[in-house]
Parts: sequence; structure tokens; C-alpha cells
Amino acid sequence: MSDLNVLRKVLRSDEHFFWHVTGSIIDMKYNPLYWFLTIITLGIFIPCLYYKRVYTSYALTDKRLLIISGIFSKTVDEVELFRITDSVTNQSLIDTWADIGDIVVNSSDFTGQIIMHKIPNPYYIRDTLRNQYTKIRQTSGTVLLETLNAPTRHCL
Repeated sequence: MSDLNVLRKVLRSDEHFFWHVTGSIIDMKYNPLYWFLTIITLGIFIPCLYYKRVYTSYALTDKRLLIISGIFSKTVDEVELFRITDSVTNQSLIDTWADIGDIVVNSSDFTGQIIMHKIPNPYYIRDTLRNQYTKIRQTSGTVLLETLNAPTRHCL
């Protein structure tokens, strides 16, 4: 069963769908380390890298971020958007050439930190995600409480 079929079953009728992305291996052609590992492993490295990146996908709706993973069996995890606390985009020089990047999403639920590896057009994806979790917080009246780790002062 493909990720899109799983996504069709999981999406609710009242949700607005924004995007569905998977990781890319386009950086393979720019990275000499990947070429070296491919030669050393007699070509096994390429399919392993492909399956690791492509068989985990991410979908954004107006209420949640869905993580669909697995090759033969599918696992669907979801993070309610109001629980997302922060997101960061990381790009190496090679990632910049290939227009891919890692997006790190921190949440306050059990899922914790999500790292979306080698996502195409990462700044657009992150901006859409950020706009949606900011919007859902404002409309639902959710306030993000942060703990300050200020140094403790002891008076004698």
C-alpha cells in the first residue's frame, strides 16, 4: 500500500491538505563520499539510502503533521500542530546545490523531535509548516509556555 493510499484513509473530511513530501537522494550525484560508499559496498549503499529516505513521508494538513513510515507495513504518527514548539532548517553546501535540506521539528507531545531528512525545497516546506502551527495556535488560543533556565542565585 502506498503512502498516498494510507494518507487518503487517514485524512478527515474537515481537514485542508497542504503537501506530502518524502526525502530525496538527489544529493547522491554531488557527494563524493556517497560515490565511495557505493563502490565499497558494491552498489548496496544506493538502495539502502533510497529506502531510508523515500519510505518515510510527511504530510501537512491544517490541523496536524502526519509521519508515514515503513516499506511492507505502514506506521502513521501524527503531531497536532498546536503542539509544535519550533522548527529549524539545516542545509549543507551540497544540500544547497541540490535544493534539499533537513527540517527539525520539535513538539511537546510524545513524538518529541522529528527530523525530516533531505526534503526538497526545505524553506517552502518549513515556512508552510510554521505558518500553519502559528495560525492554529492563534485561532485556538493556545499559549506556548517556555521554561527559562536562569541561573539560581543564593543569598547568604
